Amino acid sequence: MSGFYERIGRRRPGRGHGPRRWVFLPYDQLRPDHPLLVGPPGQTGVVYVETAAKPARRPYHKQKLVLLLSAMRHDALERGKRGHPVLYHSSERWYDGALEEVREEHGVDGLEALAPAEAEVREPLEARSWITLHPNSLFITDTDLYRSVFPKPGRRLLERFYRAARKKTGLLMDGDAPAGGEWNLDKANRRTWRGDPPAPDRIGFEADAVTREVIALVEERYPGSFGSSEGFDWPVTSADSIRLADHFFAEVLPHFGPFEDAMADDEPWLFHSLLSASINLGHLDPLDLCRRAEERYRRGEASLASAEGFIRQILGWREFVRHVYEEHRQEYATVNALEADLPLPGWYWGEPSGLRCLDRTVEQVVATGHSHHITRLMVLSNLATLLGVDPQALNHWFWIAYVDAYEWVVTPNVVGMGTFGDGGVFATKPYVSSGRYIQRMGPTLCAACRYDPSRSDGEEACPFNHLYWDFLSRNRARFEKNPRMSVPLASLRRLPKAVQDDHRRHAGAWRKRARDVRG
Repeated sequence: MSGFYERIGRRRPGRGHGPRRWVFLPYDQLRPDHPLLVGPPGQTGVVYVETAAKPARRPYHKQKLVLLLSAMRHDALERGKRGHPVLYHSSERWYDGALEEVREEHGVDGLEALAPAEAEVREPLEARSWITLHPNSLFITDTDLYRSVFPKPGRRLLERFYRAARKKTGLLMDGDAPAGGEWNLDKANRRTWRGDPPAPDRIGFEADAVTREVIALVEERYPGSFGSSEGFDWPVTSADSIRLADHFFAEVLPHFGPFEDAMADDEPWLFHSLLSASINLGHLDPLDLCRRAEERYRRGEASLASAEGFIRQILGWREFVRHVYEEHRQEYATVNALEADLPLPGWYWGEPSGLRCLDRTVEQVVATGHSHHITRLMVLSNLATLLGVDPQALNHWFWIAYVDAYEWVVTPNVVGMGTFGDGGVFATKPYVSSGRYIQRMGPTLCAACRYDPSRSDGEEACPFNHLYWDFLSRNRARFEKNPRMSVPLASLRRLPKAVQDDHRRHAGAWRKRARDVRG
């Protein structure tokens, strides 16, 4: 028996001697102040499920598996110390089946839980009459607010939802007006980073005995999973997640806003919080984080652009895309508005492409299970969209590759915003660009690359340039009536035929390379 199971087994109640009620805690509801765990701890038992069925479904990144398993194990030990009876159940079955095993083996005739955020976990539990699911209150907003903003079918715009959420919570509000007189300071979040101010060090957390045991388990049982577990240092407890948040607000937030969209060859983290994994585990309260950002601004310790940019990512995008996903979940399972059918190239699995921005980003993902949002959008998703990669294939990869990735947040960001695969449910245009944008926001990446983003002809030109103009040409009819595409389409029409033919030829060669390389 492993060290963890020896420790947790001592706290297992015998059959017929359990608490008055039992609560199931999924891997993404590890909130220290969980709303269902109130009152005397001895009266509420906690059930955890560690199932081999989850990694059997997809070859999740090894660091993601380590994070989820270690976080659950630490949480179980902590709840036990607080006096909660704990049932930590290991199974080969999916969550509903595993909980049936708990019911049969331990006589747990009734179970409560907050509705799991991931539909593939939630829906099977809904069919079990002995499990009571309560609305998930670990988010800031609810469906009532979303429906009040969007009462009818149609396009969903972040800005409308974001303003309503600001008014509802009072975040960055001066009475009825937004702080500083503007709702959205995105235009102030686009500075190029050239080394000044220096990028802060990333805080890492040394693996303890519980985490080391999990790392050994993952390496033994799932050697074919994506990425590497070497150097794992993500926070696996709420206490360490709070330490990471404290570091961000004290040392990083002041410079976050201006450089929010910047990329750098040798500084992959820059001024990003790295808090998303901890938030999505439940270790951190998203509303509390937003309030801390506002407090720093109110005290003059961070600019409005930094505080608003941070709050917009959490109160804006994170909350918004969750509602969009739940509303459009059925369509998102198959939607492919641009009819893109290229398989995901092996470059995303670690095969070298020769593109510095892509290869450096994938190297980081393989090593850590993470890269920040602008590399996800404007390198990984941008290239896939320009190539014509099936959006479902890219979505599948993101879900596997990132430690903070869950279906409800990844799918709308990738299939919607990242690839325009949903045809514009909430993105008013495809987020595509040539190599010039990447050079502007990440000059050191382009400086180290063999391809030249300033050239638009020949084999030495940045492939993003050829692919961008060819993408516009191939999809011209789809975008003719989109006002936000009028400028690039006008520029396309001004290109001489010989130039368009050159772009088409080189873009075709890159698509062939992408199709031929296997991961």
